[in-house]
Amino acid sequence: MIAFAFEPRAEDVLWSPDRRPENLDRPEHPEPTGADFSLSYFRADVRLVVHGVDLSLCTPGLPVVDFALMLEYARRELETRSDIAVETSVTQHVFSLSRGTEAVTLTTNYAPGVAELTWPELWQLTDRAKAEAFRLITTAHPELRDNAWLRGTVGASPAA
Repeated sequence: MIAFAFEPRAEDVLWSPDRRPENLDRPEHPEPTGADFSLSYFRADVRLVVHGVDLSLCTPGLPVVDFALMLEYARRELETRSDIAVETSVTQHVFSLSRGTEAVTLTTNYAPGVAELTWPELWQLTDRAKAEAFRLITTAHPELRDNAWLRGTVGASPAA
């Protein structure tokens, strides 16, 4: 079983519906960009337990979109490679994945455990991380459902 959740950081004021996510330093384009979502906005802790191996990550600096896109990149690369190490953009936490014939092995540079999951489980985890990032962000800020970048990267349905 895989347990996964983002836990929004209380100190990140952008989770508040009262705080509009905009960049006042860019008056010509105040709407959030891909860089804003990936590097700055909507920070959370990650709860991740893969078949009993706890790979949870608590850090005030991890945007949910960054984590979701990191997982998606790793999964895509594993389709043509046997192993890959990917890093979160802001916090430099490393996830190393190796593809075997029946399972994918997942290790990190911050937790001692070694987790194994099936290829379909990795797909499901990736889709779930993207969907949860989109859901959390658009629950806090429904107007962001119309943000083309956010919708196109983490908001697209898995079947799309």
